[in-house]
Amino acid sequence: MIARPAQILQPAGLSISQANVIVKYGEYTYWSYTPSSNDLVLVVVAFDSNNQEVKRWEVPGYRYTIDIGIDNQNKTVVFYMWQKVGVFENGSYPVSFTWEQLKIN
Repeated sequence: MIARPAQILQPAGLSISQANVIVKYGEYTYWSYTPSSNDLVLVVVAFDSNNQEVKRWEVPGYRYTIDIGIDNQNKTVVFYMWQKVGVFENGSYPVSFTWEQLKIN
């Protein structure tokens, strides 16, 4: 995990999350977004060293990443979300991806 650089990578139709860190895994960086339409979708985008999008993952039911963590024991990246669909109050809802799920190639 590294500090989010000053130059924000902003794919069309997405708004950057408020998390101030991004994930670096191999030669790729992983950024967290919410659709600009404010839909309830966590969007994780992988960029290569030339800042070109190479892959994206979408998880419905969540928006607004407030933090990102690494769980070395379980080999996961955890995106802590502010809002979740349903009767739940706002809080820190974890959405996990295994390292294998985020692997490129």
